[in-house]
Amino acid sequence: MTEGTPHILKSVYQFDNFITGPSNRLAFAAARKVAEDPGNVYNPLLIYGGVGLGKTHLMQAIGNAVALAQPDWNLVFLNGSQMSLEDLVAAEKSDLLLFDDLHLGLADRKMQIRLLPLFDRMVGSGRQIIATTDITPQKIESIDEKLLSRLLGGLIIGLKEVDVNEKSLIISRKSRDRGAVLSDEIALIIASRVPSNIRELEGALNKVLLYASLSEGPLTKAVVDEALPPLQSPPAQAEPDSLVLPQPPAGDNPVGEFGDFISGLDHKVTALIDEQQGADQLRQGYKERLFIWKMKGFNTFNIEKILEQDISIVTEAYQEYTSNIEKLINLQQEFGPLSAKATPEQMEKIENLMFDPDKADDLEMAIRSLSQKLSSPTTAPEAAPSAKKPEPRPEAVLPQPLPALPAGEKPALTKVASLSQEDEGEKGKAEPVPAHLGIIEETWPFLVERLMEDI
Repeated sequence: MTEGTPHILKSVYQFDNFITGPSNRLAFAAARKVAEDPGNVYNPLLIYGGVGLGKTHLMQAIGNAVALAQPDWNLVFLNGSQMSLEDLVAAEKSDLLLFDDLHLGLADRKMQIRLLPLFDRMVGSGRQIIATTDITPQKIESIDEKLLSRLLGGLIIGLKEVDVNEKSLIISRKSRDRGAVLSDEIALIIASRVPSNIRELEGALNKVLLYASLSEGPLTKAVVDEALPPLQSPPAQAEPDSLVLPQPPAGDNPVGEFGDFISGLDHKVTALIDEQQGADQLRQGYKERLFIWKMKGFNTFNIEKILEQDISIVTEAYQEYTSNIEKLINLQQEFGPLSAKATPEQMEKIENLMFDPDKADDLEMAIRSLSQKLSSPTTAPEAAPSAKKPEPRPEAVLPQPLPALPAGEKPALTKVASLSQEDEGEKGKAEPVPAHLGIIEETWPFLVERLMEDI
């Protein structure tokens, strides 16, 4: 390691000695991008995975790379199992904060409260945070929702269990570092007898190499059997003629070498990283906006149930949801002038639909129906003013038949009608009204108006 490297970092943890494979390529690519542009991409970066899979290696490899590229940066390394509030005070001055086993430090509620402003200030000022955990942050017990939101705003990426072929590559690489060359057959046998934990894999290799040195002979399958005896009879895959050996890719560089991996990284793995990062940020944005709609009273239950599904499904559902929200708002404005004329039953029906995006079509139908009813002439509440109709009399409503008139005398209706139509030749002269006219006046109170309608 170059002189001047912070003592908090182990010089053996470098990018070029990290064995890459399907289980860790995404995490490796993300770590490299952060090391190249700290504070500007994937901040904070959280790497999670089981014990011994390389989380600390990747985190310290970033620190070592940044220390070389930015010698004036202040690097702080914290361990969650040994962290104190004083350590967080010191971390305030860091340009790069390396936080190993973060989940162990979150058991204390006071630590979480103190971490929130620290994360905000560092990310807001372009200073990089890198953390590791054994589990995804969503599964950390009692984690504060605000702190979880800060972590989700960066990039969370996991390390998977390594398969037997990856383990055999790791064994081959580490044996060469110790000056021993193993055949592909021996490397695969060792890999098949050790769990996925890379630390246990290194311990198993050390044991095999020790047995080989004591036997003062070549490292054979018999030596491996003595150092790492199988729990049962060796399976068929352990026989030389049936081993499935890892096939190196075309080219001069060996499998897992840093340069060989980097050559094909940018167009494939980095694209996957960017896609995952974009999906996580988009999903988080949907959650925040749905929270606002929920606070405004709109129903978000159905769309919240699918937020963790594929991002394409979530995006389509969210677009439909916001479209229905816009429709509801327009319908609410349309209902405003109609509300004063609606009956209590109509009001209740419409109000039950006004904040449910899933029922936007039902609300539209209800408002259209109400509008049509109120605009109908038969039900219009404000008709043109007319003469007040009299209350019905207790007596029979229908007029009584008139008695027969003497011969030659005009009907009473004709005589009364002449009162409303003054004859030009006899102005000022009124004909005597027959005595029986009172019957007509009593039955038709507004006789003149009625007769005028008949004319």
